[in-house]
Amino acid sequence: MIKLFFKTFLRNIKRNPLSGIINIIGLALGFTVALLSTLWIWKQFSFDKNFKHYESIYQVMVTGTFNNEVTTDASTPIPLAKLIESDYHNEVAQVALATALENTSFKVGDKKLSAKGFYTLGKFSEIFSFESIQGEISTPTQANTFIISQSLATRLFGTESAIGKFVQLNGNEYYQVQGVFANLPENSTWYGLDYILPFTSYLQKNEGTADRWNKCYFDTYVQVYNSALIPSLESKLTKFFKTKLTDINPEILLHPMAKWHLYESFKNGKNNGGQIQYVWMFALISLLILSLACINFINLSTARSLKRGKEIGVLKSIGVSRKQLIKSFLMESICAVGIAYLFSLIFTLLLLPWINSLTQAHLELPWNNAVFYCLSLTGILLLGILAGIYPSLFLSSFNPILALKGKLQVNKSRFQPRKIMVVIQFSISIFMMIATYLVIQQLYHVKDRPIGYESHNLVNVQSTSSEISKNFEILKRSLENEDLIHDATVSSNFVNSLGLSGGGFIWEGNDAIEGSIMGISTVDENFANTVQWTFLKGRNFSKDLKTDSSGVIVNEAAAKFMGLTTLNSKHITKRGKTYNILGVIQNTISESPFKSITPTVYFLDFFPKNKITLRLKDGKNQSQILKNIGEKFSAIDPNLVFEYTFTDQDYAKQFKQMEMIRSLTSLFTGLAILISCLGLYALVSFLTEQREKEIGIRKVLGASKLGLWKLLSTEYIWLTFIGFMIATPLAYLFMEKWLENYVYRITISWSIFAVTGGLALFITLITVSYQAIKVALSNPIDTLRNE
Repeated sequence: MIKLFFKTFLRNIKRNPLSGIINIIGLALGFTVALLSTLWIWKQFSFDKNFKHYESIYQVMVTGTFNNEVTTDASTPIPLAKLIESDYHNEVAQVALATALENTSFKVGDKKLSAKGFYTLGKFSEIFSFESIQGEISTPTQANTFIISQSLATRLFGTESAIGKFVQLNGNEYYQVQGVFANLPENSTWYGLDYILPFTSYLQKNEGTADRWNKCYFDTYVQVYNSALIPSLESKLTKFFKTKLTDINPEILLHPMAKWHLYESFKNGKNNGGQIQYVWMFALISLLILSLACINFINLSTARSLKRGKEIGVLKSIGVSRKQLIKSFLMESICAVGIAYLFSLIFTLLLLPWINSLTQAHLELPWNNAVFYCLSLTGILLLGILAGIYPSLFLSSFNPILALKGKLQVNKSRFQPRKIMVVIQFSISIFMMIATYLVIQQLYHVKDRPIGYESHNLVNVQSTSSEISKNFEILKRSLENEDLIHDATVSSNFVNSLGLSGGGFIWEGNDAIEGSIMGISTVDENFANTVQWTFLKGRNFSKDLKTDSSGVIVNEAAAKFMGLTTLNSKHITKRGKTYNILGVIQNTISESPFKSITPTVYFLDFFPKNKITLRLKDGKNQSQILKNIGEKFSAIDPNLVFEYTFTDQDYAKQFKQMEMIRSLTSLFTGLAILISCLGLYALVSFLTEQREKEIGIRKVLGASKLGLWKLLSTEYIWLTFIGFMIATPLAYLFMEKWLENYVYRITISWSIFAVTGGLALFITLITVSYQAIKVALSNPIDTLRNE
C-alpha cells in the first residue's frame, strides 16, 4: 500500500513538475531554518548543565541605587563571602569567591605563552565539580601552588606529567602545579579557563582588601542545600549588608546558575531577560517560516485539484471511499514532507560552517542521538498531516459525476481559505521585512554613535609586568626614537574599558551624605593626546604644573550629573581630599555602546597604572612595527609574553551579537520572501492556466493587454495591502518592545513601513506580472482552437 502511495506521489510530481519542485523546495527551506534555529536554541539551553550541582548553584549579586538609577551588579566584597561561609552554613553547603578573569604570562624553560585565569577563595573547583586529570584539583589554598587545565598542561609540558612542576608567572613569581583539571566545554560559563591561583597570593599583593566592605570587586558563588531557602537567605544577607554599605541602599539577590546565560539582564533590580529574547525570536522565526512553507503546500495542492478532478471521479466511481481518498492524499503529503526534510538536511550541512563562524558556536547535527531521529520522524508525520489535512478534505469532496464530465466547478466561497492563507503569507513576510529593517537600523545607529576618541591605529598592550610599568618612560622614548609609534600612555585601564566605580564623591550642591558613586580611572599626562580626547571645557593635565596632581578631569556625563556649567573654582572631594576640576571631555564609550554613559572622573594618581596604550604611525607595515615593539618590550622584561589588541577591533566585538542577529534575520527573511515568491509564482501559474480560455475570449472581444494584466494582478495587490495592514501594527508593537532593551536606540518612523510596504508590493508585482503578461501576450487561437 505504501509503495502504491509513493508511486502515485511520483506520478503527480512528474505530471506537474513545477508545483511539485516548488512544494518540496519550499518545505525544505522551511525545515532548514527550523533545524538551524533548533540547533542554536538547544545549544543555548545546554549551558552549564555539565556541572554536577547545576540546580543548586547561585551567584551573589547586589542591587543598589547609583546616581538615582537602580542597577544590579555581580561585584561583591570579600567579607560578604566570609560571612556567608561562617554564619549561614545551615543554608549554604559551599562558598567560593573569584577575582576577574585576566591574562597572565607563563614561562617554562624557553617556552613562553599567555593564559586566562583568576584567584579564588573557598571551594571553587568543588562547587563547579571540576574533573581531575592529574593530581589534586581541590581549590588551592597554599601560596605558590595552583591548578591548571589539561590544554594549558599540554601547552606547557607536552606529554610529560605536570604535577609538581614549577611555572614562572609574570616574570617574577613561581607556582607549583598541584593538579590538572579537564578542559571545560564550550557551553560553559568558564569555557577557556586555564588556571586557578590561591587567594592567599592575591591578598599578599593587595593588603587591606580582605576586610573592606566597600571593595566590591569580586564574584561570589554559593551552593545551597534547598532552593526554598533562597528568599529567607536573601532577606537576611540584605539586612546585614545594609549596615555595611549605607550609601547605595543595597539588596542581595541570588541568581541561579540555570539563568546565568539566558537571563543575565536586569532592570530596576528585576531580571528582565537577556539572551532569552533571541532564543524566542529565532523560535518564532522558525515557526513563521515553517508556516509559510505549509501555506504554500496547502495552496498549491488545492489549486492543483482542478487538474485532478477526473482522477478523483474515476476513483470514486470504482468504489474508492472518501476515507480512502483522504488517507491517500495524506500519504502523498507525508511523502512530500519526508523528501523535503531529506533535502533540508543537505542544506543544513552546507550552511552549518557559515552559521558556526557567525555564531561562534560549534553546532552539528546529532547523528548519534536516537532522540534526533524520533523527533525528525514525529515532525515529518505531524507536519505532513497538518499540511495535508485541508487539501485531502477538499479534494475528496468532489462530485464524481461532475468531475468525469469535466464540469467540475468550485464556487467562489470555497476559495476563500486560499485567499486567507495568501494574506497570512504576505503578513508574515512583511512582518519579517519590517523587523529585519529595524534590526539593521538599530545596529547602524549604535555603530555611528560618537565614541569620544580616535580608535584608528590605537593598540592596547594586554601583557605588562612591574618591570615594564617601572621603566615605561624609557620604553616610550625608545619606541619614539625608533620611529615605531606616534604616542604612548600608561593608565589603570584602557580607553575602551571603564575599570572600576567608587563612591564617596562630594561636591558643592551634592546632598548625598556618604557621597555619590562614579567611575574612576587613573591616567597620565599623555593619555589625552594618545587617545585624542575632545575637550569641551578646560584643559588636559600638564607635566609642568605640579598642582595638577590634585586635579581631575571629568567626562560630559559627570559634568551633567554634577550640574557643572563652568570650571571657575569648581572642585570635587574624594576620600577627604579635594581635587580641582581641570577639564570636561566628550563622553567616551568605555562600556557597552548600547548603554548610557557612566559619569567618570579621571585622576593622575589613584589606582596603579599598568595598562599601556600605543598609537602607531600611519602608512607603515603594522605587523613589522608590532614585531619590533615586542622586541623592545622583551629587552626590558625577557619573561614577558607580548600580547596586544587593536582598540577598534575590540570595539567591533561589542557588536558581535547584534551582527549575528542582523545576519541571521536577514538570511531567514530572505528565505521567507523566497518561499513566498515561489509559492505565489506556482499558484498564479495554476490559476492563470485555469483562466486561459476566459482570457482568450476577452482578447477576441477586444480586451487590451493592460486590462488583462490588471485583471490578473489586482487581486494580489489587494491581498498584499491587507497583509501589510495586518503586519504593520504587529511589527510596530513587537519591535517597540524589543527596542526598549536599548538606552541608545532609534525611533520607529512611518518611512520604515512605507519602504517595506513598497518593497513588498514590488516583489508581489514582479512575481505575479510574469505569468500575467505571459498569458496576456498569448495567441487566443491556441487556447480556443478546441472550443
